[in-house]
Amino acid sequence: MTDDIRGLRGKVVRFELLPDAPGAPSVTGRVLGTIEAADGLVVTVEPNGAPGKRLTMHQHHILSATPA
Repeated sequence: MTDDIRGLRGKVVRFELLPDAPGAPSVTGRVLGTIEAADGLVVTVEPNGAPGKRLTMHQHHILSATPA
């Protein structure tokens, strides 16, 4: 899933998330980038309808990522 998420940079994506994730149960927005972490990726998203806002989530909280 790591390579799949990296490939979504710049795209609008719907993320289904675990209940304890920021933005749960789902968030849709433009993927601004990813940061490598010791235990996976951290994804930064600009949620739809919230220009300028940033939401970060760890890859371990992502159940699925579907281009919207």
